[in-house]
Amino acid sequence: MIKFILGAKGSGKTKIMIDMANEAVRTAKGDVVYIDRDRNHIYDLNKSLRFIETGDFQLDNLKAFYGFLCGIIAQDFDVEAIFIDGQKLIAVAQEKCMEEFIVNLKKLEEKFQVNFVLSCSRTESEVSEIVKHYL
Repeated sequence: MIKFILGAKGSGKTKIMIDMANEAVRTAKGDVVYIDRDRNHIYDLNKSLRFIETGDFQLDNLKAFYGFLCGIIAQDFDVEAIFIDGQKLIAVAQEKCMEEFIVNLKKLEEKFQVNFVLSCSRTESEVSEIVKHYL
């Protein structure tokens, strides 16, 4: 599953993501990963989640971020779900780059049975049709 949580900045996307991640860790048979750009919400997350802060890494585009995700999965074959919150490079990505990123995520999902939930600071009217497919 690939799912996008859309909304303007301050609309409650992070709260939704945290609730979903905390619920996922309660029911998951594998590992659940939560990726955020900073540690502001680390204490809202279940301690069983694997938290990764991306602020210390040089992730300048979606190709680099995709490689980062591949590294997470390669390091831990038990990853069941990855929650991706607060990544500006997703919100500002051009349509062609976003389309390629989603195609690559779909391949990861199918090959490794990993679910992806992503937040994006855009409204539904601001995203392409390919993103709307995963709302």
